[in-house]
Amino acid sequence: FSPEVSVSLKGDVGSKITTSLQRSGILVSAALRVMHPDLYQAGIKTQVRLGKWAIRYQLHDMCHHLKRWTSVFNVVSVICNRRSSPHRDPKCRPEAFDIMTTAGIYHPVMMDFMNLGIKFLYDSGSMLASSCRLVRHHMHVEEGSWIVTAWYMRDSIHNFVGTPRTDYAKYGNVKCSDPVAKNDV
Repeated sequence: FSPEVSVSLKGDVGSKITTSLQRSGILVSAALRVMHPDLYQAGIKTQVRLGKWAIRYQLHDMCHHLKRWTSVFNVVSVICNRRSSPHRDPKCRPEAFDIMTTAGIYHPVMMDFMNLGIKFLYDSGSMLASSCRLVRHHMHVEEGSWIVTAWYMRDSIHNFVGTPRTDYAKYGNVKCSDPVAKNDV
């Protein structure tokens, strides 16, 4: 395995795509910083190590895109007007969160985390995070125009640059100063 720039990011169009994803990349990274701080730090380490590797081997195209990539995630899939059949994402770390966001105009949709028995209203502008390697999920849109961006981290890229695995996110690490709220956690 040797990382390379996605075919869809090569050339002038690729620079426009990377630039258009910057704001979203910052938002999902900030959300991950709150939800899973250790994974956020692992994502930063991976990007820095990947950048050093690209410089060492004079991979100019990769260096160019890494300088403009604002997300701690190393992969984004943009899905337009397509159904998502029930699936898991086996190439991602099980302890990692994927973050999925929606945009567009469509009737209310449900995101179904099947093996957990949980369904979420997945309206336009929503953001959901889960371990998509462990959680079988799908959504179904009957009509309308919509876009889903799925941000995730490839296990192979973390392994390639030697980023250690993080632990699973723990809710017990949440600190509350309000004694009433503490009992509710």
